[in-house]
Amino acid sequence: MFTWNEIAALGLLNILGDPELVIYFMKILKPLRRDCIEDEAREWHSSLRVSQQERWERIAKLSRERKFSAMNASVPITCTLPFDGGMWRNSKELLNMIRYFREGFIRRPKDYGQPEPGISWLATYRTVEEDISMKIKIVNLLKSETMGGNWFRSWYGLAEINEALSDLIECYEEEIWELRPYISLDRVGEGVPIRKLPPPHYNPILWDSSQRYSMIFIKN
Repeated sequence: MFTWNEIAALGLLNILGDPELVIYFMKILKPLRRDCIEDEAREWHSSLRVSQQERWERIAKLSRERKFSAMNASVPITCTLPFDGGMWRNSKELLNMIRYFREGFIRRPKDYGQPEPGISWLATYRTVEEDISMKIKIVNLLKSETMGGNWFRSWYGLAEINEALSDLIECYEEEIWELRPYISLDRVGEGVPIRKLPPPHYNPILWDSSQRYSMIFIKN
């Protein structure tokens, strides 16, 4: 399977018979093709959008027909995408969840150790970015309304976590990484695996000492 560049180069080579000329003309053709593809993509995506005037006309028509249930009041009139109410709420929730993936907000300990005499604990205790797969699981649990999600947020609720994120954004230029606010998994009691997340159906009332899970904690 040849790429467009390879097919075009082979075609030019058959016509021109000179590899140097092919290289020269390909340098001209590739930007032209890229611009053409971008224009086509832009036109196609624009065709999916609904103009503000069209949305106003649709709302007015539904109002005249008294089809108020189809007016999607939860979607702002300025939204140019053909969303229904459920899609709009899902998109807002997704954008809200993306904020938690800000660099330095979800971390894990790199190592533990006792500081040597004369050395600050900051030089010994280190944190690094949490793995992206674990970040996804953590954020899903943070926003989950299941019993497992509620238990996961037992010590720190979303309001406090959002406040910590705001603090991180405000002091993001702080030179010392370890002094920036962040959230991290931590143990609750002895023998709890630090990186074991509670399942959504986890019921702390039916607590089994052999099935203990970590919680989310705010650091700094």
